[in-house]
Order: sequence, then C-alpha cells, then structure tokens
Amino acid sequence: MNSTPRKAALALSVLVCLALGGAAAQAQGFPASLKGKIITSNQAVEVPATQGPKFLKQLQKQDRKVFNKDEGGKWVVHFCAFFNKALPGEAMGIVVLDEKKEPVASAEVSGQKGQTTLSADIVVDSTEFPGKEHKLQIYYPKGGKPVVLAEKKILLK
Repeated sequence: MNSTPRKAALALSVLVCLALGGAAAQAQGFPASLKGKIITSNQAVEVPATQGPKFLKQLQKQDRKVFNKDEGGKWVVHFCAFFNKALPGEAMGIVVLDEKKEPVASAEVSGQKGQTTLSADIVVDSTEFPGKEHKLQIYYPKGGKPVVLAEKKILLK
C-alpha cells in the first residue's frame, strides 16, 4: 500500500464490524453454489436460518452490486462472504481494490480456524475511481501473499 497521507488516512478510517456468530454461523453448511461468493447490500445481510428451497432466493433478493455514498459521503458495504475453503488459521483480511488494484479500504480481522463464512461491513471513505468497478475480497495471508477466499465486483457511485 502506498504510504501517502491520503492512503494512510483511508486505512485508519476503515470500519469493520464482525458478526462471527449468529447469522454467519448458521450458514456453515451453505450450498456449494455459494463457495467463493459474497452477498453485498446497503443494509446488514440477513442469512436465512434454514436452508430450504428459498435459501438462495432470500439471499439473492438482498444482493446489490451498486453502492451510493451515504449522507456522510462514504460508501458502506455490508456483506456475507461464503469461503471457497475453510480458513486455515485465525487471521484474514478484507480489502476493496480500485481499478488499478490498489486498496481503497482494508482491514485485518481475526477469525477461527475452519471458519467458512464472514458477515461484516466495510466503509470506503474515498476512491479515485467513483463510478467504476471495484473488487471486494476476503483473503488470508500465506507466505506474504494473499490467498482469496471470496470476492465480488462492486460499483461505487
């Protein structure tokens, strides 16, 4: 990450709220079609308690790709990520990358070994590329490089 004051301010101002229990824990045995995917919304994502035939429809109904600034001039992205494999350790990261693949928001969070989902939100204060696609990724570090657990393209307007 570039060490410019603007980038440093972005990193410090990222807000991440974890909900490792509750709804995300209920989704531990999620359908294979969700592996590596992220459901994003402008409100907290509600994961259905049971995985009946309406499970995917209920999630997809909440899913949004386009995010507008809030009244404070920031983008708040709520999400529920379904990992493509279990978290091998206890640390993971959340990052929003711009079209140059540079982070505009990032956070390191703790998890539990074997965890397969994450419900949280991330705030993006600013970006050089409003109106362009950005990429939301959940990853874990391995040998100094990120291993992506889930990702999604989002549009920050």
